[in-house]
Amino acid sequence: MLNKILLATVLGVVFVCFPAGAQTTPAAPARVKGTIIAARVQGHVEAVSNADGSKRVLHDADKIPDQTTVVTAPGASVILAFSNGATVNVAGDSNLNIEEFEQDPFATDVKLSELKEEPTTSTTKLNLTKGELVGKVVHLNVDRGSEFTVQTPVGAAGIRGTTFRIVFRPDPATGKAFFVVTTADGRVVFTGVTSSPVSIPAGKTVTATINYTPPTTPGGAPTVAVVAITNSDLTNVSTTESTQITTATQAIVATTSSTVFTSSGSGGGTTNGNGNGNGNGNGNGNGTNNTPSTPVVPQAPLTAGAGSG
Repeated sequence: MLNKILLATVLGVVFVCFPAGAQTTPAAPARVKGTIIAARVQGHVEAVSNADGSKRVLHDADKIPDQTTVVTAPGASVILAFSNGATVNVAGDSNLNIEEFEQDPFATDVKLSELKEEPTTSTTKLNLTKGELVGKVVHLNVDRGSEFTVQTPVGAAGIRGTTFRIVFRPDPATGKAFFVVTTADGRVVFTGVTSSPVSIPAGKTVTATINYTPPTTPGGAPTVAVVAITNSDLTNVSTTESTQITTATQAIVATTSSTVFTSSGSGGGTTNGNGNGNGNGNGNGNGTNNTPSTPVVPQAPLTAGAGSG
């Protein structure tokens, strides 16, 4: 009898300490800085720190943190690869500010060329202050909070998982700026100078020539005339621009065919080789980058300032 009383007492203490239904829910992993690499650099390209203005010349496989502005010289180009599956081919004479790139950590290594959708969720905020780019973005988990925007002096393009082209070419001599947003595949939503968002479906483009006043101070913002862009301004993509986008995306595919972002619980390192196991693993989670061991066939860079619409 005494043993039964003691057993009941012990069980009661356990019940009080661990009430029925109580479970420990693991905390969601905190977002971390994503990994960005210069997958291919042609010509003179610099990375300029937004914090202190320090500069460094970029080379193939260099890592680039956010809060960095990528500056390409005339005739140069750079392909940027992001660990959320996005790639951007930046043309010559362009300034692209990588304002923010964060994502949830991912558990397994991801090969960029095999991604159809991003491995977790992410936030990407770019600002094209001058120049042009072609982007190839895998399906984003927008329903779970992912976003990818490219800001320009004219407005912002929200990317939903698509292939697109954006151009902003100011000409201070004429006081005009040439502006283009084109969707080759998927959908882009453009907002900013419009009365309401304009959805740009695949095969459509928006082109505008806008009054432009250069910044009065170094690093300042230009003055751009407000131009209302509506759905009625959508036109079909020209053959010339379609060819330019195709050339840029082919270069992206060829360059990133062997790029792997490694899981490290903190956004991942990168491996650009062909997985031949050269001793250091090239993906040890410390962000070490190495020149691709598989040669990449050079592709023609995106023509800068084509402006053909």
